[in-house]
Amino acid sequence: MIYSSKDFGTALKEIIEKKKIKLRSLGNKTNLNYSYFSKLKKRKNCPPVSTIELISRGLGIPPEYFLEYRIHKINKLLKKNPQLIDTTLSYIKKSAERDRLKVAEGKKPFTKN
Repeated sequence: MIYSSKDFGTALKEIIEKKKIKLRSLGNKTNLNYSYFSKLKKRKNCPPVSTIELISRGLGIPPEYFLEYRIHKINKLLKKNPQLIDTTLSYIKKSAERDRLKVAEGKKPFTKN
């Protein structure tokens, strides 16, 4: 399965359309009101992790499909194991030096004039 890198509402909308699932059907599978899904698809903030897990089960996909869930899992892991931050950064630095890998920077995208 390919995971989404879009915000929760957009990702939910796309997976529902891709799987051709009716909101009432998803509501029945999750015990959530079908109108709730319409609201989730439109708003920018994300539902609680437990709701993401419930919706994922109803859709038959792993909760990791949603970017916010993956971020939650990483955050939880790093809070439990802060040494992983240093280990990971050290690995990236060594790999970049050894293999001359480029690390993407948060600059403005190139635009053609």
